[in-house]
Amino acid sequence: MKKVIKLALVISFISLMSCSNSDDSAATGSCSSDIPFVQPGKTFTVKVTQFGFDAGTIKFDIGNCNGSGFLVTRQAYDATGTATTSGTDLWKQEGAFLLTDSNNNGDYFSKIYKKGAALGDTWQITRPTDGAVITHEVIDIDSLITVPAGTFHCKVFKYVNSETINDSYIFWNDEIGQVKEDAGFFTTELQSYN
Repeated sequence: MKKVIKLALVISFISLMSCSNSDDSAATGSCSSDIPFVQPGKTFTVKVTQFGFDAGTIKFDIGNCNGSGFLVTRQAYDATGTATTSGTDLWKQEGAFLLTDSNNNGDYFSKIYKKGAALGDTWQITRPTDGAVITHEVIDIDSLITVPAGTFHCKVFKYVNSETINDSYIFWNDEIGQVKEDAGFFTTELQSYN
């Protein structure tokens, strides 16, 4: 069960982030980002629920750029508040997309967010580790979502993994980042942010 929770937390993070309107201008270099929530010093904490039960929280701290992207520390806590797992991820902006590398080794970046996404936009990436095709589709551009951190206007991205049986729905606020993810058996909700 602990492995399932840890996997769900990592998957949740990979899918994490945004809601707003802006252009598709490209950022220059791995250390530049015009995505408001991808800036050094930004932090956010998400509440994780698995099978309807409190599974703890995950805190993300966006650090400085190492030349390849922003180093993001990820610390998971169980329902009692005890630290369980941690890691460092790499985030970078490439054109309108936010890319994340959840193991920070540079071999695979997942496109989790699109700045200025419009209704009906889709994008795919094939995961080299198992050949899974990950598809994102923007299915709503103004969904009002209430989570512990407040109420937000969000874009909704449908997230489909060819290797899993359930779809996920990810709610993004373009200024704040990922507000909520609903993957059926687990959910994440923004608890706090700066």
